[in-house]
Amino acid sequence: MSSNGNHTTMPLAPPSSEGLADPNPRSETARTVAIDDEVVKLKASLAREKAAKRKMYTYLVKIADELKTLRNESEQLISAAEFARKAWYEGGMWRGPNVLPSAGGIRSNIGRNENSGSGEEATNSIPSRGNKVASNMPAGTSLVPRAPVSLSDLFLDLVTVTAFSRVGNAIQDRGTVDAPILAYFAIFWQIWSKEASYSTRFDTTDISSHLETLLACFALLGGSLSAYSDFNSAGCDRIMGVAMFVALLHVALHARVWYWFQVGGEVDSVNYAVKRYAVFITVMNTLEAITWAVGMSLKLDSAMRPWVVLVGIILNLRLPQGFMPNDFHAACSKRGVLFILLLGFNLQSIVAVASPYFNYWDPTTDQYAFLFLACFLMFMIKLLYVDDTYAIAPQDHALLYNRAAGFFFHLGNFSLL
Repeated sequence: MSSNGNHTTMPLAPPSSEGLADPNPRSETARTVAIDDEVVKLKASLAREKAAKRKMYTYLVKIADELKTLRNESEQLISAAEFARKAWYEGGMWRGPNVLPSAGGIRSNIGRNENSGSGEEATNSIPSRGNKVASNMPAGTSLVPRAPVSLSDLFLDLVTVTAFSRVGNAIQDRGTVDAPILAYFAIFWQIWSKEASYSTRFDTTDISSHLETLLACFALLGGSLSAYSDFNSAGCDRIMGVAMFVALLHVALHARVWYWFQVGGEVDSVNYAVKRYAVFITVMNTLEAITWAVGMSLKLDSAMRPWVVLVGIILNLRLPQGFMPNDFHAACSKRGVLFILLLGFNLQSIVAVASPYFNYWDPTTDQYAFLFLACFLMFMIKLLYVDDTYAIAPQDHALLYNRAAGFFFHLGNFSLL
């Protein structure tokens, strides 16, 4: 102890460990347990919150996908409605080819040149090569797509059915179905398929498409007059000439498509697919026309003529989705209309054949029963054609998803016809 003036300082003793110790160790343990419980509860709460956020994120992703799908469908409907409202003379009567909005599930972009082969956005108001720039759809209009079967298509179907009926008359006269009958029927069927293949991918309301359809009708009617001929006759030359003429028509038609879409654009663009499709069809039709020309140059007694016909038919076969898918719903509608017309012609033929045995002044019960049963048979055949095209998406349809299914379907169509 020291003294300094009036103050005296006493030294302090250091605190002992006994003084710092908790007098109640149980309270420390309880506090630790409480903290651990709180940490566990916080971790559980964080886990629940994380799971809820993860589930909410999953729902948001699903909603975004649904909104994206709805937007794509809405744009397709808007494009289809805009295409349906176009006047047939809009863009010029000799305008270039336009891709259908629903061809292969491809939607037309608003503000893009419809005919332009470059695929660039229409940033200015000057269309190239006479192309019509797509305009925005005005509000309040109805989304009504153009009918997949036009009056020109119906006329072509009637001409095709007339050609088929000539083949049927040849079968009646011969009493059998031989190789020339099958070959001529296949040629007429493939001519109709070519026209349907083009009209389900491109707009056919311009004058050039109508002219091409009219020339194809002339060819079908001219070829049907020689349906009674065999391979070693001049009639076979005329039918091969008809096939070559239609093939050259489509060479010119698709060369015109290639001219409008020759730039092509990006690899995954619509214009690029159209360009590849036009090149492929042009090449195949050129080879087919050369084949028919070779067949016509052979002598009438040549044993190679049937084989040339077979090669020409094989060259006309196409894959279901070759390069550029078509408007699947329109294709099914066109095929259905052709079948209905064929059934109607068959019913008319049945009545015409049986009419000499009918008593029209006093019909009997047997006559009524015969007509009713014939109509019932045609109606049952009609039920074999199930139109499920609008129930599922085109890319999920068996005809496009499985090529073997598509092959057997078309083979069944050919057999039924």
